[in-house]
Amino acid sequence: MNTTSKVVKCLKPLARSLHTSRGVHKEDKSFFSALFEKKVEVQSGAHSSKLSDKERICELNTHNVKPDAISNYLKATKNLLGFVESNNSVLHGECLGNFQVIVGDQDQFVHLWRYEGGYSSLDENLKFLSESEDFALIQKDLNACLRSRHSQHMLKFSYWPEVELRSGKNIYEMRSYHLKPGTMVEWGNYWARAIKMRDYHNTEAYAGMFSQIGELYNVKHIWCYGSLEERKEAREVVWQHQQSQWQDIVANTVPLIRKMTSRIMIPIQISTTK
Repeated sequence: MNTTSKVVKCLKPLARSLHTSRGVHKEDKSFFSALFEKKVEVQSGAHSSKLSDKERICELNTHNVKPDAISNYLKATKNLLGFVESNNSVLHGECLGNFQVIVGDQDQFVHLWRYEGGYSSLDENLKFLSESEDFALIQKDLNACLRSRHSQHMLKFSYWPEVELRSGKNIYEMRSYHLKPGTMVEWGNYWARAIKMRDYHNTEAYAGMFSQIGELYNVKHIWCYGSLEERKEAREVVWQHQQSQWQDIVANTVPLIRKMTSRIMIPIQISTTK
């Protein structure tokens, strides 16, 4: 056997190995693509018109407070709520909760407002506030306490239970889902089923919203529990009692998410919900 024949004979097993490896890699890629590569559905209209009542707008304010200014911040926040209450004949809307984050971003406070009447009501509020000297003074006091802040205008998911203010002593979890653009309707279709399984006591679901102005394709789910232990039990019950259905929900919604975070919050003393 000449030298060339020997080389060819040696290379044949290697070629078969490479061919097999490529085939396996292709199959693996196909498998993972099925899990993580979701096609964006063609939209026939604004997702907000399919998922919500656009005449009810929520505003979520997030304040990052200087650690040494928390006492002054709470005083200024109390003055702000008092100002809103004293002008409720002019200002549209109501406060749905005032929270301090205890697990997550430290020295952070979250405030949730709801407005009836759509953006026309918000326009009227903005006009009134821009002309109010009292509001300007309160804002000056607040601003002196802040490191940064941001706000979002959001719409409540139509399938989510109505917000009911709570009494007693509770903790709240705010889960934020940053979705891939074009996937909001698909998310809503799955969670319209999921909320019936997830809220097993019919008391945990507090607010479910998606953004309209601010960071887009952002979903907020706020849950209410009596304690961290109760939160753990509530989540375990879903897997124990609805395992196959819940697995299907998770398998189909996880690929829609770019990023997700969770924060545990407690109501501050003046919060409208406890």
